[in-house]
Amino acid sequence: MPDYLFDFLDELEYLKNSSRTAIITDIDGTISEIAPTPHEARVDEEMREVLREISKRYRVLAFISGRPVHEALRMVGVPEAIYVGNHGLEYIINGRYERFREVEEYLPLIRKCALELKEKSPDENIIFEDKGICYSIHYRQCTDHELTEKRIMDALREMPESRKIRVDHGRMLVELKPPVEYNKGLIVRKIIEESDVSSAVYLGDDITDADAFRELRKLESERKIRAASVIVLSKEIPDEIKDSASFYVSGVPEVLRFLKWLLK
Repeated sequence: MPDYLFDFLDELEYLKNSSRTAIITDIDGTISEIAPTPHEARVDEEMREVLREISKRYRVLAFISGRPVHEALRMVGVPEAIYVGNHGLEYIINGRYERFREVEEYLPLIRKCALELKEKSPDENIIFEDKGICYSIHYRQCTDHELTEKRIMDALREMPESRKIRVDHGRMLVELKPPVEYNKGLIVRKIIEESDVSSAVYLGDDITDADAFRELRKLESERKIRAASVIVLSKEIPDEIKDSASFYVSGVPEVLRFLKWLLK
C-alpha cells in the first residue's frame, strides 16, 4: 500500500522549488469525478482555475486520458497544456494535433467488433463509446458488473477480428484498441525527455495509469529526474495497481488540495 500523500509533503518540496517540474495527470476520476456516463463528467471551475495557475507556474502541465484528445481539451479547458488522448495514441502539443499512423489499419476491425457487440448486447444499460481510434464499452450502469463483463468478453472471443486488435480493461469498461505498443508510461517518458524537466509528478486512478507510475520509477532509477506517483483510491482499483504508486489520496477533492499546495 502506498503512503498517504499529505503525511509526506515535506519530502515533495522539490516539486515546488523548481520551475523545471512536470505536472502530469489523468482526467476522469482524478481531476473530474467519475460520472454515470462519459458525457456527464465535468471538470469544475475551481479545479480549472487552479490548473490554469499551474500551467503558468510550471514548465509542463499535461493531461493523459483515455478520452479522444479534442474531447479532453474541451473538458479541461486549459489551452496552454499538453493533451494526450486514447491512452497515448494521439496528442495535441503547442496546438498541433498528431496521431500514430500505425493505428489506421486497425480502425475498421475495431469498429466491426464494436458494432457486432452492440447488435448482440441484450442489456440497454451498456454504453458504447466511439472514440475515433479506440472504442469503449461501459457497463457501470448494469446491475451485475461481473456477469456483464464476462458476457462482453465471451462475445468478443467468438469474433475472429478480435484476435487482431487489443482488448483492455478499465474501471467498469472494456476497451478495444489498436495493438500498437504505446501506453501512458511511454508517453510520460516522451513528455519528460523532450521537455528538459528535473522533476515530475503523475496523478491517476485507473489500471492504465500503472504504466505511468512504473515508468516514473524507471526514470528516477536512471537518475534522469526526481519523481512522485499519486493514485486516487477507489474500491474499483485492484491492489496490485495501488502498489505501483508512491502515494495515495482519497478522491478528487484531495487532488485539488494537492494542486493548491503546489501553488503556495
